[in-house]
Amino acid sequence: MAKIAPFRAVRYNLDKLADPARVMAPPYDVISPELQETLYQRSPFNVVRLILGKTDPADTATDNRYTRAATFFRQWREEGVLVRDETPSLYLYDEEYQATGIGKVVRQGFIALARLEDFATGVVKPHEKTLSGPKADRLELTKACRANFSPIFGLYSDPCCVQEALTWEIKKRVPDLEVMDDDGVVHRLWQVTDRTVFKKIRDMLDNKPLFIADGHHRYETALNYRNLRRDQDPDFSGKELYNYVLMYFANMEDQGMLIFPTHRLVHGLQDFRLEPLLTSVGEYFQVEAHTFDPDDAESRQQMRSLLQQRGEDKVALGLYGGGDTLYLLILKDKKLMDGFFDAKTSKALRTLDVSVLHRVVLEKGLHISLEAQEAQTHLTYVKNFDEPFSLVRSGQCQLAFLMNPTRMSQVRDVANAGEKMPQKSTYFYPKLLTGLVINPIADGETIEE
Repeated sequence: MAKIAPFRAVRYNLDKLADPARVMAPPYDVISPELQETLYQRSPFNVVRLILGKTDPADTATDNRYTRAATFFRQWREEGVLVRDETPSLYLYDEEYQATGIGKVVRQGFIALARLEDFATGVVKPHEKTLSGPKADRLELTKACRANFSPIFGLYSDPCCVQEALTWEIKKRVPDLEVMDDDGVVHRLWQVTDRTVFKKIRDMLDNKPLFIADGHHRYETALNYRNLRRDQDPDFSGKELYNYVLMYFANMEDQGMLIFPTHRLVHGLQDFRLEPLLTSVGEYFQVEAHTFDPDDAESRQQMRSLLQQRGEDKVALGLYGGGDTLYLLILKDKKLMDGFFDAKTSKALRTLDVSVLHRVVLEKGLHISLEAQEAQTHLTYVKNFDEPFSLVRSGQCQLAFLMNPTRMSQVRDVANAGEKMPQKSTYFYPKLLTGLVINPIADGETIEE
């Protein structure tokens, strides 16, 4: 099943940096233009120049964001800003943060290389759909730089917590790197060169599948790059570095593994009125109207708690169309979803909160086609529970749909069924920090098992 390998990471040389936090960045796909500029200004060596460089109207086929990233990557290594570890290693990676209603949470995991597997083998299981644009973008970057700058977020199931037990003593030492990001999350990294520890973790994973939590586009890009390199090298052995990809591995049984919801905002609908929508969805939902104060944080929190309570054993969606009323839509019977999917679709996918919203409310109720949903023609996504209220009241959006988080068991069930959830069905928090380790896809090198 899953095969992993240690690797010689390229890392920032801490002797060259006054503050390593200033060269780190979140994953490329959550970096807004404003944040991109902020990261550029923080340090001339910020990793954003590698993962999401600026574009220029004068860009050409030989001078563009990808070629500039390759130049920075080469120059920083030549200048000693980036240095490569001498010994193949795995890297323990913990993230500590404060979760609302829970307190301090630590998500534990490690970074290593994972052998690339076609999805048809069932070894690596996706759960979300991908788009061609981001994959083409990431492939150009990989071709230019020949490196993985950001790890794929992979999940495995191990109720015995073997990795956590094996590395408990190691993490008593001072981390090799500790930084805090802009969200207050503390990231800690420990290099592990002990082959015995690695072999035990490798053996633990050997009979397990991997589930992609985040990084679907980058994983498929790595597959495409592998296939491209194999076409150029018909005598490949399978141990070349391009047959592997940088991955963060986390145990889905870890108590620090939390999934947050992503809320939906609707805008740009012609002749939209709320009352007809509420009437039409009444065929499928019990509609509850709750009065609250959208300007009051405590009142909003009460609505959030009520949504969570309703969703404990049923599909529950929050609908806000302005004013002082939040509507809770409670699905009357999960069997109603059978009419929206073919018979082969698993129950797990049919009865997801996001599936119910996208098929019953967005497609049938608001006439936003599945194609328009995927293109985000009338949809915007936000993570913060409070933000949708102000966006609707300001008139920037017409409707907000407040969601409960997808459960880990649902992620596993949909992936095991070989199916894909709608976009933005899961938000694994916190995001992995980019800049901790880089995997150079060096020519002529092979992996060490």
